[in-house]
Amino acid sequence: MRFPWAVGALVLTSLASAANPTPQQVEFFEKRIRPVLAKSCYACHSRALASPMGGLRVDTREGIARVTTRLVDVLGYNGSVKMPPSGKLPAEQLADFKAWIEMGAPDPRVDTPVTRQGIDLAEGRKFWCFQPIKKPALPVVKDASWVASPVDAFILAKLEAAHLAPAPAADKPTLIRRVTFDLTGLPPTPVEVDAFLADQSPRAFERVVERLLASPHYGERWARHWLDLVRYSETNGHEFDNNKLDPWRYRDYVIRAFNDDLPYDRFVREQIAGDLLPDKRANRNGSLWETPLGTGYFWFGEVLNSATDSVKSRADEVDNQIDVTGKAFLGLTIACARCHDHKFDPIPTADYYALAGVMHSTDLRESALDTPEQTQRLLTISRELRQLPDSPATVKAKVHYRPEDRVFENFQHDDFDGWSTSGIAFGEAPRNGIADSGTAGSDRFVGTLTSPKFRTDKTLYLHVRVSGTKVEKNLNERGPLRFTSVCDGYKGQHVVPSGPVAEWHTLTLTFERERTCYYEIVDHSRDGHIAVEQIVFSTLKDPPPTDKAPPVPEAPAPSSRRQELEASIPASAFAMLASDYQPHDVRIHRRGSHQNLGDVAPRHFLQVIAGESQPPIAEGSGRREIAEWIANPRNPLTPRVMANRIWEHHFGYGIVRTPDNFGVTGDRPTHPELLDYLASRFIESGWSVKALHREIVLSNAYQMSSAVPAGEAAKLDPENKLLHHMPVRRLEAEAIRDSVLAVSGSLKPELFGPSVPPYISKFQDGRGKPATGPLDGDSRRSIYIQVRRNFLTPLLLAFDYPLPISAMGARSSSTVPSQALLLMNNEFVTNQAGLWAARAKEAAGSPAERVRFLYETAFARPPEDSETRAILDFVDHHPMPERAWADAAHVLLNSPEFIYVR
Repeated sequence: MRFPWAVGALVLTSLASAANPTPQQVEFFEKRIRPVLAKSCYACHSRALASPMGGLRVDTREGIARVTTRLVDVLGYNGSVKMPPSGKLPAEQLADFKAWIEMGAPDPRVDTPVTRQGIDLAEGRKFWCFQPIKKPALPVVKDASWVASPVDAFILAKLEAAHLAPAPAADKPTLIRRVTFDLTGLPPTPVEVDAFLADQSPRAFERVVERLLASPHYGERWARHWLDLVRYSETNGHEFDNNKLDPWRYRDYVIRAFNDDLPYDRFVREQIAGDLLPDKRANRNGSLWETPLGTGYFWFGEVLNSATDSVKSRADEVDNQIDVTGKAFLGLTIACARCHDHKFDPIPTADYYALAGVMHSTDLRESALDTPEQTQRLLTISRELRQLPDSPATVKAKVHYRPEDRVFENFQHDDFDGWSTSGIAFGEAPRNGIADSGTAGSDRFVGTLTSPKFRTDKTLYLHVRVSGTKVEKNLNERGPLRFTSVCDGYKGQHVVPSGPVAEWHTLTLTFERERTCYYEIVDHSRDGHIAVEQIVFSTLKDPPPTDKAPPVPEAPAPSSRRQELEASIPASAFAMLASDYQPHDVRIHRRGSHQNLGDVAPRHFLQVIAGESQPPIAEGSGRREIAEWIANPRNPLTPRVMANRIWEHHFGYGIVRTPDNFGVTGDRPTHPELLDYLASRFIESGWSVKALHREIVLSNAYQMSSAVPAGEAAKLDPENKLLHHMPVRRLEAEAIRDSVLAVSGSLKPELFGPSVPPYISKFQDGRGKPATGPLDGDSRRSIYIQVRRNFLTPLLLAFDYPLPISAMGARSSSTVPSQALLLMNNEFVTNQAGLWAARAKEAAGSPAERVRFLYETAFARPPEDSETRAILDFVDHHPMPERAWADAAHVLLNSPEFIYVR
C-alpha cells in the first residue's frame, strides 16, 4: 500500500501545466503512468494502429487529454465504459491515475511521433553532467577586494556580468546563529555568542567554524541530511508497520562517519559493499565492525505484509534500491528505465537490469558485528565458564532426517556441514556435524546459525526442539529465539517461545516450489538462555516422537566466579547487513513485468560512465565492482552530486536546484564552473566533507546578509539564482523541535543508542498503532525519535518532514496554517515554554533581564527596547499571573524569527 499523502505532496506542490511538468512530475508519469498505459492501453489505442479503437490514441499528450476528465471513472469501472476490458486495474494503479489527474495530468510526451532506435551513448556523454570534471581557472573580477576565497570569485563574476552587487556582510549575531544551525542544527548559546562578539581577531569566525565542526552534534545534523537520501525508516509500513531490526545502528554509524570525517569515497564504498571490503574498520575500542553497517541502507524500503506475488514484491524492492542508489549517489533517475529505455537520459533498460542483477544477488541477514578480537574475548570467557563446577551441561544441537524425509535437492546433510555462525551463542564454527547451542549455559551470549541453501520441491516443515530459561509468552520480533525463512530473497519471520523443558515447535515453509531457500536461527536476547537441541527438516507435518522429558534438575546457585565472568561479558551488537546471495544475472522484464521476460542482462555498471566494453561481473554479487565505479574519481557524477548537496544545505538551494536529478529533466547548474571547482577541491582534499564545509562557509558569499537589494537590482534576479544576498531559510522540522528543547534547557546531549518511541496522541489511529513514547521524546534530539512509517510525528510532518519512500535531497519548505496551529496548541511546545520561562526566572534577576535572557537564548541577540516593553506589558496585564511568563515564552516560540534563519 503506497502512502496516500506521498502523492498528495506532489499534488500540493505541483502547479505546472500538463505541457510543462516539473522533474518530479515527469518521474511520476514515467514510473507510475506511462508503463500502465503501455501495458494495458496501447494495444488498442496507439499510433501504431491505422484505426485505433474509438479513434482514441493515448500514446500522445493530445490524445489522452481528450479523456482525462473521465479517465478515473473508466478505469475504476464506475460507468458503462470499463477499461481495460481485460480486467480492472489494481487499486494502487487507480490511486496513481487519480493523483496524476489531480496534479494536472502532467505529460512530458510530445505529440509529434518520435522514433528512438536505442540510445546513442556517445551523444549522451556530451550532456554536461557526464562530462569529465575540469578544475576551472578563477574568473577575473572588477572588485577583487570582496574576494576572500575562490568561491567568491565565481559568485562575483556572475553578479558583475548581470550588473549586480553582493549584499553587505551579516552582523556577527546573525552569522553565528546561521553557521551554528547549519553545522549542528542547534541554536548558539548566549555564552558562545558573547565569546564570538568579544573576539575581534581576523580569525574569530574561523575559530567558530572549527569548534562547530569538532562538535559531536555536527554528526547528528549531517547524518539527518543523509538519512533523507536513504529513506531511513525503522518500520516496514504497509498494513502492520512492523519494526525493522536494529535500524538505529545504521543511523549511529552515519553519525560517527560524519563526526570522524570519513572520506566520502570510502563512505560510498561502505554503503554499497561494506561487507565485501578487505580492509574493514572497527569501532574505536576495536570490539565491533563499523564497515558492514553501511550496507544497512539497502533495507529501509517499505515491505508488504504477506505479499500475494512474492516475485513482484521482490522486483519492487529491487526497483526501490536502484532508485535510491541512483539518486543518492549519482543524481540520476535510473529507475525510470525499468519498463523501457530512459526517455531522456542515456540509460538503456539493459543497464537497469544489469544493476537489478546485482541487487537480486544481494541478501540481507541479521549478523553479529563482533571483530575477531571481540570473538576471542568472548570465547575465552565461555571456555572458563565451561570449566566451573556449577556449569550446566552444554547442549548439543543436531540436524537430521528420518528416512522418509530425504527429499531435498542440494541439502543432503545429516549434520551441520555447510552451516555458518556469527557470534558465539551457538558455539564456535560447527564441526563434525554438531554445534554447541547456548554456550556454557550463559544468558548473555548471542549469535546466529544459518543453514546452507536448498531447493524446495514439496511443502516443507521445520521441526525445532528448543528449551530456555525464559518463557516468551508473546510472539514478536524481539523474542529471544527467532527463525527466518528466506526464499528467493523473500523473508518470513517466526518467533519460537521457550521454556525450561525442551519442546518441539513446527514451522511451515509455505512458499511455492522450486525456490532457493535457507533458514537462519537467531539468539538475539542477552536476557535469557536458549538451547536448540534438535532440528528436523521434514515433509511430514508432525515432529519426531520423543520420550517424556525427565524432570529438570534445579540449577545450582551461581558461584561468585560465574557471576564475575558473566558480568565481564562485553556486549555484542546485531544489525541487518548485506551479503552475497546466489549471484546471478536476471532477464530484462519487458514493460517492467516479471511475467514477460526478455534477454539476460549481464551485471555491469552504467555504460554511459563505465563504457560499453566493461567486462561482465562473473563472481560475487557485483556490489564491490559497482561501489568502485561510483566512488571512482573519474566518475564525474559522485563528487559533483555531493558537493552540490553540501552547498544546498548552506544556501538553501543547490547550484543544481534538482539535487537528485542531474539528468536532462533536471535543472542546469547556475554556476557550472563553481560546481566543478568544488568537486575538484573535494577530490583533492581526500574527499573530506569537513574541508568542503570550510571552503564554503569561510567565503564572503556565505557571510552576506539577507538584505534584498532595492530598486531595479531585485528585478534582474528575482529568484536570487546569482546569489546577490543570503536567502532567508526556514529551519527543518527537527531543528525546530530541537531548538525548543535547547532553549528550555531540557535537551539531553547524549549520542547514539536505540530510538525513543514516538509520542502517539489519542487522535492518531490505525492498524499497527504502537504504544506511545514520552511526550518530550525523553528530551533527545529528533534524530533519535523512532521513525515509524505509519505514525510519523505530527509536529514534524507539519514542517515538511520527509516521507521515507525514496531519496529526498531537497525538502519542501511550506508555509501553511497547520504549522502555526501546532506551535500554538501542541502540548509538547506548551510544556517546553513553561520550562523555558522557569529557566529564565532562575537565570535572571529583574523582569527586564528575564526578557533579555529569553531573546538571547532564542534569537542570539538582545531585545530592542520596544520588544522589552511589549513583553513586560504583556506580562503585567496577563489575566493569569502564574501563566504570564510561560505564555510570553510561548509567544516567542511562535515568532517567525524563532523558526527562520537569516
